[in-house]
Amino acid sequence: MRSRRVSLDVVIAAGLFGVGVVLYLSGLFSLGTERTDVPLAVRLVLLAALCLVGCARRARPGAALALGTVLFAVDLVLGPSVPVWIVLADLLYAAVRHGSPRVGRAATYATGIGVVVLAGVVLAVEHDVRPAAGALVVSALFFGTSLWWGLAIKRQVELTDIERERARAHRILADRDREAAVAEERNAMARDLHDVIAGHLSSIAIHSTAALSRDVDPAVRESLVAIRTGSTAALTEMRAMIDVLHADAADPAVAPPRLADLHVVVDAARATGTDVSVDLEVGDLPTVVDHAAYRIVHEAVVNAMKHAARRPIDVAVDRTSTDVRLVVRNDLGADADETRRVGRGLANMKHRAQLLGGDCSAGPCGGHWVVRAHLPVGSAS
Repeated sequence: MRSRRVSLDVVIAAGLFGVGVVLYLSGLFSLGTERTDVPLAVRLVLLAALCLVGCARRARPGAALALGTVLFAVDLVLGPSVPVWIVLADLLYAAVRHGSPRVGRAATYATGIGVVVLAGVVLAVEHDVRPAAGALVVSALFFGTSLWWGLAIKRQVELTDIERERARAHRILADRDREAAVAEERNAMARDLHDVIAGHLSSIAIHSTAALSRDVDPAVRESLVAIRTGSTAALTEMRAMIDVLHADAADPAVAPPRLADLHVVVDAARATGTDVSVDLEVGDLPTVVDHAAYRIVHEAVVNAMKHAARRPIDVAVDRTSTDVRLVVRNDLGADADETRRVGRGLANMKHRAQLLGGDCSAGPCGGHWVVRAHLPVGSAS
């Protein structure tokens, strides 16, 4: 950015020098009585020195204006010329536009004083009010325009910066409001889960425990054990979800369910009289993959129990060096074609797989309903 500014200043200085050379060579440079005793080479050298100072118009605007004023005074002694006035006006604009507020105030005061002094010098030399008034008007318009333009541009830039900061502040406030609204909604969801669903799960667990304390038929006892195990496991997961909703982040003390916890679902299915075979060979998996695989198998087994009760279920999970493959197979139920297309269960399974860069499919295949999922291991973080 700095090199670009320097190169632009050099281009501007070169352009002003070119305009000045054209004015000098054409003879259209004099502001008043033209002195013929001053060689053109001297004026070109003076203009070149002034343009060289202009190369620092943005890097050192105050120093450039000070040196330019000295060279301008030399030009006044030699006879005022238009090219020097143009370059000084540009230095004045740069000092106000790019300089600090202190430099801008100093340039403004110096311009006012300089215009008055110049008019006074002309009055003292010419002993006539009219040339002095002309010098006052010309110099005021010439340098006052540059001064006003620089102040206007700088003020506009400052207003733009203020509006940009204000917009940024509004964005920050909007983000804070959105975060507060999301946090409030999460807290409301956590309260509902705790007060309604968790309460019902606790009631199921308590009643099943109370029923087990009595003398019941062994088959009924097995079902009650499965009910109590499933309800307590669901209650544990529900509490973990409530903690996540309250904290906006997972609690490291609460581990999400994994494939190693699949026995809870399998035991509950077997307690209903369903024959469930499990082939689980995965070893250690990344937590996010392990949890997604558990949820997919859990949903597939629950759907099988719902739509094809007491029909055999086969669960196979194996792992390669790059991915995990799941296959859950069960006999088709009478209502499979109609009901399995309804609900969010299958969509949720596909969504979990796609989040990890995998895929999941479910549908009838040779008299069975088959759920297949492929979860890449390397893409999980």
